[in-house]
Amino acid sequence: MSNQFVRALGVFLILTSVFSCSSTRWNHSFSKSPLSKLASGILIQELNTGKVIFSHQADQFFMPASNAKLATFLMAHSFLGDSIPSFAYLEKMDTLFFWGTGDPTQLNPSFKNTSLIDYLSKSTKVLVYCAPQKEIPPLGSGWSWDDYNDSYSAEISPLPLYGNLVGFSVKNQQWEIAPRFFESALSGTHSFNYVFRDRLKNEFMLPALKSDRKVQQVPFVTSDSLTAKLLADTLKKNVVVQKKAMDPLAKIQYAGLLDSLYVPMLHESDNMIAEHLLLLIGAKNQWPGGAQEIISQLKKESNFEFLKAARWVDGSGLSRYNLFRPMDFIEILRALSQKVEPANLHFLLPQTGKSGTLKSVKLKSDDHVIWAKSGSFSNTYDLSGFFQNSKGKTYVFSIMTNLANHPVAESKRDVINFLENLD
Repeated sequence: MSNQFVRALGVFLILTSVFSCSSTRWNHSFSKSPLSKLASGILIQELNTGKVIFSHQADQFFMPASNAKLATFLMAHSFLGDSIPSFAYLEKMDTLFFWGTGDPTQLNPSFKNTSLIDYLSKSTKVLVYCAPQKEIPPLGSGWSWDDYNDSYSAEISPLPLYGNLVGFSVKNQQWEIAPRFFESALSGTHSFNYVFRDRLKNEFMLPALKSDRKVQQVPFVTSDSLTAKLLADTLKKNVVVQKKAMDPLAKIQYAGLLDSLYVPMLHESDNMIAEHLLLLIGAKNQWPGGAQEIISQLKKESNFEFLKAARWVDGSGLSRYNLFRPMDFIEILRALSQKVEPANLHFLLPQTGKSGTLKSVKLKSDDHVIWAKSGSFSNTYDLSGFFQNSKGKTYVFSIMTNLANHPVAESKRDVINFLENLD
């Protein structure tokens, strides 16, 4: 037996022993973790080598909740470039036709984008808002119907204004409403401590001023006619509504950088922005329809493997119909790590102890860092992203937990604790 063969055999046995010990350690950690008692799927890999550190049901489907926003992020980054397609327009004779692209920043107080208003206000022509020929569903398939009064369920529309939200606040013992257009929609007060809207129409009831809830945003019921009225109220001139597909000769006006949308979508899990990013993709590529039609087109046009198997229903993850696997999110995250500069990707994703939904998370070691997107609703907590240990090694991971019969905060704690075995 040659010395070279003996040395090779020795190296093989050592590596096998190390791998076996590592695998045994991870299996032991998992068996002791509360995650082993849940419907859970886990996949952890070294980012640079792709070596699998731990896998458990990584090929099984789970509800992703807001982890679905990572798919939206990847598609938007791949199909939109770096600027927001704000609106489309076409001037003919004495008429100015304009179309919404789904830009969620128009008159939105968080962005202060007035590009459309500025453009329309300068025109002396007849203003025609061209609404889609086929209505875009204002709510996603599989959304919880009784969330309609909550700000995270703002409706989807082709030309969103004010974030499709009405703002209510108390100042000097008086309620202030923004935009003021909705002051005429008040229909009295009630005994609850929050503003309450009728489920089917724009009628709002206010709480008594003694309520300790001083600020609230409530979705309004969108429509093509209401969009025209809101624009007319701001412009102080008439806006005509016409159902008309976007003309191939229409020009798109850009306003703002897409990173300004990615930050609130990823850090604060803004559902309204996530949904309208899909519409932006559709508008830029002249794909008509809502989320279902645009996702269908993305499956045809993109080369991402995860789209073939995943059940992807909406842009935000609000739908309980979404189904993704941990292995899908690993593919998404790896694609993002190749497309987005590391420093920018770390900025855009929430970071433990620093930003977004992970700001309050305190890790055991100050040398540990997690950049990741969380997703949660009742009985579900998912976390997918990147983990850097005290040695500077980076891992890509996806941990998905469904059907937990305890508070989401417990699942979040258990996921974080399990990840810290990566040191």
